[in-house]
Amino acid sequence: MRRLRNIGRLFTGTAAGVIEEAAVICDGEKIAWCGKHGEEPHEMLEAVVEDDDCGGGLVTAGLIDAHTHPVYAGDRMAEVAMRSAGASYAEVAKAGGGIRATVRATRAETFSALEQSTARRLWAWLEGGATTVEAKTGYHLDREGELETTRMLTRLGQRKDLPRIEVTFLAAHALPPDRWARLGTYATEVAGWCAEAHLAGARFCDVFCDRGYFTVAQSRRVLKAAIEAKLIPRIHADELARTGGSRLAAELHAVSADHLLRANRGDAIALARAGVVATLAPGTAISIGKLPPIKELSEAGAVIALASDHNAGTSGITSMSLVVALAVGVFKLSAERALLAATLGGALSLSRSDRGVIAPAKLADLVLWEAEHEGAFAWAYGLKPRRVWRGGSQVFA
Repeated sequence: MRRLRNIGRLFTGTAAGVIEEAAVICDGEKIAWCGKHGEEPHEMLEAVVEDDDCGGGLVTAGLIDAHTHPVYAGDRMAEVAMRSAGASYAEVAKAGGGIRATVRATRAETFSALEQSTARRLWAWLEGGATTVEAKTGYHLDREGELETTRMLTRLGQRKDLPRIEVTFLAAHALPPDRWARLGTYATEVAGWCAEAHLAGARFCDVFCDRGYFTVAQSRRVLKAAIEAKLIPRIHADELARTGGSRLAAELHAVSADHLLRANRGDAIALARAGVVATLAPGTAISIGKLPPIKELSEAGAVIALASDHNAGTSGITSMSLVVALAVGVFKLSAERALLAATLGGALSLSRSDRGVIAPAKLADLVLWEAEHEGAFAWAYGLKPRRVWRGGSQVFA
């Protein structure tokens, strides 16, 4: 067993709230006990073989990034500069940038090189205190490339030196950059790949349902096929325009609707009633210059999760502690609520009940921060971990 002792504040994410002067005992990959230091069960203390002094610091559950696009090649910094000078998302795409530019670069890379670069990239999430990362395919936009990316992410998810990976099949990310491609035809093809994606290791299926991308009808076609293939539906919804993605998420009881920058109060109510988590990316909201309806989502009772939306063109963020700070500064969430959205909210967005909180029988994914209070997240803008444990084993220090 391993004990974490001398914890100044233990942010549990449960009804127990914050426990001061706390300790946690881990048995293998799971938490066996947590509570006040000095109240540890005697029989557990006798079994402790590793004792970690947390120096009076803050300990939380490992952060969860619920929306990322980490498998890509190429560089789109020129279009980032275009957007900073006022170019819109659509204008960048018309100029040859956007998702399809990354598809061309990614198709030109070998899978061996992609796997190595993706592994290096994913390790960076540990530096920001994230122990679970949702990772999407979506930069090949052809059957073999999307399925091989799914298999690659599944392999990387088996490594103990990286965050836990939740694999999402996002072949319906954009129109392929092939002369023959048509959105409707391609959506039908993607629907036919879902069963293979499930066999390749995907757990979720996502669609970019938005203006200039997939329509509600096309997205419904893909996601219904995904459900039949035992993939859990999630959806990029109402980011660039209000096209009905949120209502489709509610209709299909998707686990998550992401971005939601153009969603309204009615959409928020529909999502909350259907139990769909609102996964929000503050970095992307800043980039686009539009905020999601935080107040409306909160009033409707929707669960909020946070994400970096790391991708090749609009967000280079890999630090979920920075995302928490941005959620406080931009979304005006309290530090406590933002931290809950990045832990428990993320677990709900990924339909996982074994993580996101600190409690007995949950995964021992834990972070000791360079801080003594959770308010530091809103002050440091990229608070650093001192140590990260994944399944009770230290993976970052």
